[in-house]
Amino acid sequence: MYEAGEHVGDYQVVERLGAGGMGAVYKVRNLITDRLEAMKVLLPDLRTAPELAERFNREIKVHASLVHPNIAALHTALRVNNQLLMIMEFVEGESLAKRLERGPVGVQESAHITCQVLSALDYAHQRGVIHRDIKPANIMVTPFGMVKLMDFGIAANTGTLQKRLTAAGMALGSVHYMSPEQVRAGAPDARSDLYSLGVTLYEMITGQHPIKGDSEYEIMAAHLNAVPAWPSQINSAVPPVLSAIILKALEKRPEARFQTAGEFLAVLAPIATGTPYGVTPSAPIPSPAPMQPQPDSATRLAQPGTAPQDLDPATLDTASRELAVYIGPIAKIIVNRAARQAQSRRQLYETLALEIGAPADRAKFLAKLPR
Repeated sequence: MYEAGEHVGDYQVVERLGAGGMGAVYKVRNLITDRLEAMKVLLPDLRTAPELAERFNREIKVHASLVHPNIAALHTALRVNNQLLMIMEFVEGESLAKRLERGPVGVQESAHITCQVLSALDYAHQRGVIHRDIKPANIMVTPFGMVKLMDFGIAANTGTLQKRLTAAGMALGSVHYMSPEQVRAGAPDARSDLYSLGVTLYEMITGQHPIKGDSEYEIMAAHLNAVPAWPSQINSAVPPVLSAIILKALEKRPEARFQTAGEFLAVLAPIATGTPYGVTPSAPIPSPAPMQPQPDSATRLAQPGTAPQDLDPATLDTASRELAVYIGPIAKIIVNRAARQAQSRRQLYETLALEIGAPADRAKFLAKLPR
């Protein structure tokens, strides 16, 4: 541990910003340039903890390969007194975790933050780097709304064979944000990061975790089995289209989620910019596939409510016929499924519009909704 005022090479410690299982982070001043930077230090002596040293070396190499405006920049790395140091960009602002202590974030701001993280992930994923620990604590937001993705400490490069560098029994990632693949101790790919970001976005707009439990075991079991409540059921300000996007990201099976960060970004960007779907051309919005809960005493399953009065059989029949023009006979099945979650006729139609690929056709379908 270093104290304020202490010198470490050409750096003077200003204050300690935080500490974790493998290192501590300090705010430091470069004595040559007078620039404020962040210094990450591996706590144990390298000779006594070779596994941590290997992991830290890997983080340095992974991080050095990433240069993106939404990823905290690595300035340099060095050894001092047989310790590895990373000198990084010092990000003014607060973590998203700190911001969430004050309550939910607005819909458009949440989408804007998430889009910036997706931009960073799209860049990293295209270079074969999987973050594997996406959570609010690793997302910094500056006073100007700029997002910086932090801490690639457990990132993996898909192009190389990685050794298991975690302690025995220690799961990668944080339990509330772990993907089902991570719970099963599988080999997560880019879609695992998208699941974790979907959990984060859900928490931003509702103030709640989509997956809950009274113990780590219950939470991990719920990641595998529990069906999250629609965000719009928790926060009425959340548009149905955003609820559908989030639940798509939270699909249990990776192949049912967004397949790339770019795909996720394309459907979320209109919400971040305030552009209504069906008005300005945008990418088709995939609809979340139905998730069937599996009975498990360790999970809490969200139960859909009864259909409201304005969703009577005649209304559902009309909606089925109007939707069938664009997607065919399967429309009736889609309508009946959506009706179990919809709270009104408008929400039903907005949810059904997600099944229509072409923006112009979506606009025509929504135009049939009585104003």
